[in-house]
Amino acid sequence: MTDDLRLRELSSPTLADQAYDALREAIISGELAPQEKITERGLAARLAVSPTPVREALRRLEQDQLVDRTGPRTVQVTAFDDDRAAELRLVEGNLRAVAARLAASNARPDQLARIERLLDEGDAEHARLQARAQAGEPLAVEDLADLLRITRGFHTAVNEASGNPVLLRLLSMVDAFSLAHRRPRLRGELRDDRGLDIARRYAEHRAVFAAVRDGDGPEAERLMRDHAAAEALGALT
Repeated sequence: MTDDLRLRELSSPTLADQAYDALREAIISGELAPQEKITERGLAARLAVSPTPVREALRRLEQDQLVDRTGPRTVQVTAFDDDRAAELRLVEGNLRAVAARLAASNARPDQLARIERLLDEGDAEHARLQARAQAGEPLAVEDLADLLRITRGFHTAVNEASGNPVLLRLLSMVDAFSLAHRRPRLRGELRDDRGLDIARRYAEHRAVFAAVRDGDGPEAERLMRDHAAAEALGALT
């Protein structure tokens, strides 16, 4: 094979990639609810694109098992019962623990700096939520939006620092399942006045980072596994 036959490099995401990302996030956030029936044309109209990239995005979401095909042009958002969701969180927790262990060996300085910046941002938000809770102010789901965004960013950054493409692919799949199931439970925790407990769990991320930064793989794995086990009972990642 000559150099003239090399495959063209892709420099930007396609419309199908963008549609996939948007639909996946909509499922995770609950904008597209479990068991909701959706059509290619309806989604194309909402995304302001033609049906073709939506069709490709839905094929990928089927492979991820986030949607089920119900007809030639219709799908339904996958719904999992609590037992299946618990199994997925167990898988997710163990994969995250392995990622933390590998990150302790493979993380680059710029990746460690990014993780620490996220934690600094999270610490400020955590302190703000604690102050509100201690003042007797009730917390709503919307109040935790920034902390949820930061914790997702933290876990994504630690996973990426593992440097293992296969592990990243597996984590991407189970993360979507876990978040899609966990979001509705967050409202229940807040109704039960457990908002401060949710915020407190955030503090465990700093200990995980310290182990990763110090290159202590076994400790990073242990801490992340313990953190994931606690999160299996709650809603905050």
